[in-house]
Amino acid sequence: MRNPNVGKIIMGGDPAGYDLKNAIRDHLREQGYDVTDVDPDAPILFQDVACRVAKGVQSGEFDRGIAICGTGMGVSIICNKHRGVYAALCESVYQARRAKQVNNTNVLCMGGFIIGAEMGRVMADAWLEQEHMEGLDPTMAAIVEKEFDELVEFEKTVY
Repeated sequence: MRNPNVGKIIMGGDPAGYDLKNAIRDHLREQGYDVTDVDPDAPILFQDVACRVAKGVQSGEFDRGIAICGTGMGVSIICNKHRGVYAALCESVYQARRAKQVNNTNVLCMGGFIIGAEMGRVMADAWLEQEHMEGLDPTMAAIVEKEFDELVEFEKTVY
């Protein structure tokens, strides 16, 4: 089910994540999402995938991004080096949902060696459909909101 609160999505995959990226991209487009693929014709290096996805989200041109490499670790590390980009490496539907609900991530990272096409589609759906703090009890929501605000303030001192 397409989330109307999610506008444009940017995504990419290195050689190890290319097939998974294509499966998720096609699935999201079928659901009506506006998806920009940073490597539509051939896979690119994980460093380039991560930088293009992160910069697209960082600039505000895209609401969310999906970056895929062999394990997901490389793209997640690089994406998280960009101010305002909060990338989560996820290997389950639960992690993907919680990454948005609690951590307010704007980039989902996955590993093509680890995640199959169907699992990747379900994880992307769970992450895109979830809203930040939706479904949390009021006490937890207050804690999460305070922590996220503190993170944003901390970023200002680091970058």
